[in-house]
Amino acid sequence: MKAEAAKCAAEIRKYLKVKGVKASVTSKTYSMGDSVNVKIKEIINPKALNEIKDDLVIYQYGHFDGMQDLYESTNVIAEIPQTKYLFIDYDYKVADAFTDALVVLLKDKINLVATNPEYEYQQMARRILTGSEQFITFDEAVEYLNQNEAA
Repeated sequence: MKAEAAKCAAEIRKYLKVKGVKASVTSKTYSMGDSVNVKIKEIINPKALNEIKDDLVIYQYGHFDGMQDLYESTNVIAEIPQTKYLFIDYDYKVADAFTDALVVLLKDKINLVATNPEYEYQQMARRILTGSEQFITFDEAVEYLNQNEAA
């Protein structure tokens, strides 16, 4: 018989397959809880990633309140399998390769004058990946990278 977290992971895999997103979905069961870890294996538009996160929030049945040092079950839905903790992020190998390419793009486009410019370039690249950078959008960065790759 499958654990609840394993059932939850299976449902998330089905959802991601329908969305056409390559990802690794694993579950863990341990003392006092369980978790599901989703690692996205390809770079996707930040809006699509946020939509996925919003859609999958139903699979986590609560959250940890650090101020009170307790877990609150605030999202229990009996009809679906759920997990105590749900983590959704890029696989670090994919994210690092993309941010490294973005750093090269940023160095080409702007000359940062800062105490630690390498750190600032890295932070800008991560903000582009998450869609929160104002200087250049995710779509502009991908277009620029594709043009330079073709050349």
